[in-house]
Amino acid sequence: MTSSTSLSELTRQLLAKAEKVESLTPKETGQVLFQLEGQSPELKKARRELLEITQEIQVRARGPADLLEQYQIQYNAFSCLRWLLHFKIFTHVPTDSKPIAYTALASLASVPLGRLQSVARMAMTAGLFTEPDSAHIAHSPLSLRFATDALLRDWAIFITKYGAPATQAMTEATEKWGDSKALDQTAWNVFGDTNKTFFEYLKDVPGMVDLFSRYMQSQGLSEGMRLEHVIEGFDWAKLDANAHIIDVSHYPSIIYATIRKQHSQNTNSVGKVGGSNGFVSVALAKAYPGFKFTVQDLPEAVEALSSTLSDLPEAITSRVQFKAHSFFDPQPPHQPGWPAPDVYFLRKILHDWPTDRAREILSQLATALQKGEKKKTKKAGARIVIMDIILPPPGTIARTQEAMLRVRDLSMAQAFNSQERNLTDWEELFESAEPKLQLISWKQPPGSAMAVMEVGLAE
Repeated sequence: MTSSTSLSELTRQLLAKAEKVESLTPKETGQVLFQLEGQSPELKKARRELLEITQEIQVRARGPADLLEQYQIQYNAFSCLRWLLHFKIFTHVPTDSKPIAYTALASLASVPLGRLQSVARMAMTAGLFTEPDSAHIAHSPLSLRFATDALLRDWAIFITKYGAPATQAMTEATEKWGDSKALDQTAWNVFGDTNKTFFEYLKDVPGMVDLFSRYMQSQGLSEGMRLEHVIEGFDWAKLDANAHIIDVSHYPSIIYATIRKQHSQNTNSVGKVGGSNGFVSVALAKAYPGFKFTVQDLPEAVEALSSTLSDLPEAITSRVQFKAHSFFDPQPPHQPGWPAPDVYFLRKILHDWPTDRAREILSQLATALQKGEKKKTKKAGARIVIMDIILPPPGTIARTQEAMLRVRDLSMAQAFNSQERNLTDWEELFESAEPKLQLISWKQPPGSAMAVMEVGLAE
């Protein structure tokens, strides 16, 4: 699809994609579009392209007044979503598809009847809930997912209660601090009326640490952040069958206690806590039974996270270990009894840090590569593999995909005064490391928000 594609051609493409999605949808599942698990790659691709064409048609057909009207609809719909979540409307409506009277629902939720009807009917314009008759409300396939999936609700609660209001403070933050890179001069500082950093601020708000941790878990529900992209995005099979992967992590220390609590409450939760903290290594260990993994994190993280492996089979736990280490410090010496590292893997790490700090992290890894080569303790071809966003040149990819990446770029700025990087930014960052690094290759897995970059010492 290009900017020169006519509206009529886009409409024909839309029909063709819709027919393809329908043909690929298993008939027995019905509303498979709302359930990503189990979808074939072909169906995921067709569904993504359908949404992209739909968005392109809307943008082309919309004038300035239409755009402002759409923004009004969006912020009111967002307000309604927060209202529905706060008063637990999703879970009060029966999940067996039976309708409930508005009067009964208002009584259950302790809300005014008229306000409930107004909010619910606005939500229906976005596909949430249905109204079988004027006196009753029932779940739609979309709202039913929010009723039955707690992680979806956690995601929605965090962004409606905290995320969206914080974004509105970006204007004031820029006016006050300009192009500051300080961690305590962000939009979140304005929103929270605090001089603390983002993670320090979370501790001051009752319940927010726990909610943020659950929000981080929920990000795995997004197709663009799904774990399968880690496995498919890099040619792990080209490594030695007994390769050693260093999983370089730093998880916010304020939620280690939350991780322990969640694990004690749900022994099936391993691998679902956000960040890189070991769940990536577990997934790769399952896919490559000869690989060994060392997850490096801060001491309090090692204490909290190592216990999350206790319920996994010995065939996994014997090959995944946690070691206390800060990625701002030199890499520890090669561990006897384990193969020399083949890959230092960083997933969603560098985008949290401004350029000078990201350079420090990479320089420590580059030094490890260089020392390994000089001492001949490192296997040939040892690399740094980075999974992070590469921002595309504006207008070069589908609008929906670009919008998701731009959202993440702004989110980093609003919380940390950091950024997502374009390809040139990444190349310049690698070159600025000491010793110098270079980008060997990169790949954007289909459907992934993040690219996979293979990086080595500069020649």
